Amino acid sequence: MGIRKIVFLALLGVMGIGNVKAQTIDIDLSQKTVKRSQTPRFSVGSDRAMIFLRDEHQRDLKTLQAAAKFRYVRCHGIFNEEMHIVTRDADGSLRFDWTNVDRFIDQLKAVKLRPFVECGFMPEPLASGANTIFWWKGNVTPPKSQDEWAQFIQAFAKHEIALRGLGEVRQWYFEVWNEPNLDGFWTGGKDGYFQLYATTARALKRADAKLRVGGPATAGMGWIPEFLAYCKDNKAPIDFVSSHSYAATEGFLDESGKGGTTLVTTPETLVAEFTRARRDIQNSAFPKLSLFITEWGPSYSPRDPIHDSYVCAPFILEKLRQNENVVNGMSYWAFSDQFEEGGPPNEPFHGGFGLMNLDGLRKPAFFAYQFLGQLYDAEVPVDASRVIATKKGSRVRVLLWDYSPPKADSPNNPFYTRDLPASAKPDAVLSFTGLTPGAYKVSRVGTGWRRNDVYDAYLALGKPSGAAGLLPADVLAKLGAASSGAAESLPDIVVDHTGKADIALPMRTNDVWLLNLERK
Repeated sequence: MGIRKIVFLALLGVMGIGNVKAQTIDIDLSQKTVKRSQTPRFSVGSDRAMIFLRDEHQRDLKTLQAAAKFRYVRCHGIFNEEMHIVTRDADGSLRFDWTNVDRFIDQLKAVKLRPFVECGFMPEPLASGANTIFWWKGNVTPPKSQDEWAQFIQAFAKHEIALRGLGEVRQWYFEVWNEPNLDGFWTGGKDGYFQLYATTARALKRADAKLRVGGPATAGMGWIPEFLAYCKDNKAPIDFVSSHSYAATEGFLDESGKGGTTLVTTPETLVAEFTRARRDIQNSAFPKLSLFITEWGPSYSPRDPIHDSYVCAPFILEKLRQNENVVNGMSYWAFSDQFEEGGPPNEPFHGGFGLMNLDGLRKPAFFAYQFLGQLYDAEVPVDASRVIATKKGSRVRVLLWDYSPPKADSPNNPFYTRDLPASAKPDAVLSFTGLTPGAYKVSRVGTGWRRNDVYDAYLALGKPSGAAGLLPADVLAKLGAASSGAAESLPDIVVDHTGKADIALPMRTNDVWLLNLERK
């Protein structure tokens, strides 16, 4: 009996795998590698700029970056009235105070993030009306003067260039407004938005011609062909296209969580929309523009329990993998349940957008991004759509998942508030060739039903409440232990001169595993 077979049987015995059926995944490490796509970890979203000035948000931002290593953050409200940027002197002239804006950007810089600047909402002294959105009252009216708005935008860009250097600010992205095709976010209509876009883009380019600006930042991938035609016809600068989409039915805006959203589970969900947008760009006067999805996720509601469910982790991996070669970047909405569009949350698990809850407890979705962040840069081609194999020298890391969303008998709320046990699947046998001979340490870490599954652990404790949504210390300790993300050591393996080894992993519906091999 060869070493390869001995190792395989030993692992089967240690892991208690009783399912004789198995899916074999061949991984030939001698193949030429390709550079891992940067699309999955391009950006992540958050509530609004002002919330970054709170200690608890800074705490969770540090935790996120240590695990996931995103490049950008996109959030609302960098120009909200609560940022106290614009005042008007007695003579009518404008005065700008960038203190809070700079504090926000400094928090990003401290954890090696850059802003994907959403240029909005309207500072009250510049606004043409009083319409606002959300608990924190972002003004959604057009500027009463396009010239004053241009002055404001240009002053912002020049200030940041003077403070941080031209080379730094040229690496940012400037996106004009948020979802202007929804009346709640913009009262100026399509033509009014196009005018706002042109004014903003030209003001930024006056500050520096190489600043990157784009839009239309629409809900549901709207207005893209018309927007591109407008830019062509009016010679409006454009460096990228951005838009939003969620894998949910029933609409686009539901800050109160009463819309009856339902997860759309068809394989073409999201990727079909993004592919259509890519074609629209290719057929335009600007065929080489980047396409960024600056909001996406399983639901557009911040009160949707799908966000807390273990099913969310493989959903994220599935959609990121499908779109790696379609879009240039995706920004998951959002990283924290410290999210106040509908007002401050008051429940520990309320279906918030976040990868983490109010206390910073890590949900299964967090681990999807953590595991992506732990992959190496060199990807080994594998003929399996739900496997990403990477290596660095003799070290190997493999991410694999199952995505089998349960058949829902109701909308996400209440369906995903329930305990939803996983079903058994065939074991996954990773059949390696091309390994460097020698002894290897082997470990695995995963998420799935009751595995780094903080919501089900919370259910098992009887759904304890807390003060303003914050749990008591003893409950936090139990839930933290249930979602620690600690790796599990497996028996060492010895690879002989053939460079072959098989490693088996148990699989259930919606399981996610990260396997690590490190030569001793």
